[in-house]
Amino acid sequence: MIMNHHKWSLGRLLTFLLLIVGAAIVLVPLLWTVSTSLKSPAEVFQDSFFPKEWHWDNYKNAVTAIPFFLFLKNTLIILIPVMIGTVFSSALCAYGFARFSFKGKRFLFLVLLATMMLPGQVTMIPMFIIFKEAGWIDTFLPLIIPSFFGGGAFNIFLIRQFMRGIPKDLDEAAFMDGASRWSIFTRIMLPLSKPPLIAVSIFTFMGVWNDFQGPLIYLNSTTKYTLALGLSMFKGMYNVEWNMLMAATVLIMLPAIIVFFFLQKYFIEGISLSSAMKG
Repeated sequence: MIMNHHKWSLGRLLTFLLLIVGAAIVLVPLLWTVSTSLKSPAEVFQDSFFPKEWHWDNYKNAVTAIPFFLFLKNTLIILIPVMIGTVFSSALCAYGFARFSFKGKRFLFLVLLATMMLPGQVTMIPMFIIFKEAGWIDTFLPLIIPSFFGGGAFNIFLIRQFMRGIPKDLDEAAFMDGASRWSIFTRIMLPLSKPPLIAVSIFTFMGVWNDFQGPLIYLNSTTKYTLALGLSMFKGMYNVEWNMLMAATVLIMLPAIIVFFFLQKYFIEGISLSSAMKG
């Protein structure tokens, strides 16, 4: 018993050490970003990790140096419809794969999963050509419209796994009460699938909020820049205003951190429950 207790204590100690190392790897760059955001330009490349004087005015200057609130508005114009389109369309596709039986269903689902192994760079040029021919370049449409057509293979897979674990007796009881497929989807499946839907919402929020590549490809006008793309305006031809760049970065990171902090319970629950469902 004593030996087993020592083994258990040693294993627990090693686990804590690994967690501490992992936390340090994540937190040190974040702390450096916050620290740099409070430094003067002369202090940025000095040896001291923390600033000698705390320049809180860097945050005010960062907001006024670029059209921050215009970029925020542009980001929200893209974010809100993308979240609605992604969550709804991925849930609708997942419902079809989870509850309907049709010829070629398994093959189509395997094709869907196979698309997750396709790098985004492969479809980047064809998609750009399609949107260019449609006249959508320098508009928000290429960043919004695709979210209404499927919502992404991983999101569909995640929600489908969860929906397959919901008893079909609920569907049959609803059918007996005269409910349609649409009513079952909206009134039964969606409310019961709240954990994976929230997980998909968090994934989508983080992806759109931090997206740099998409706006860089499709947006040409400065007045249509998003927050992630607007950070590039702190980079001049000969120098970079690191303190204000980091201050703006901290301001942009805050909403994502807050969202994840308050919804992490549903996020973890959605991932764990979906993985536990039958495949």
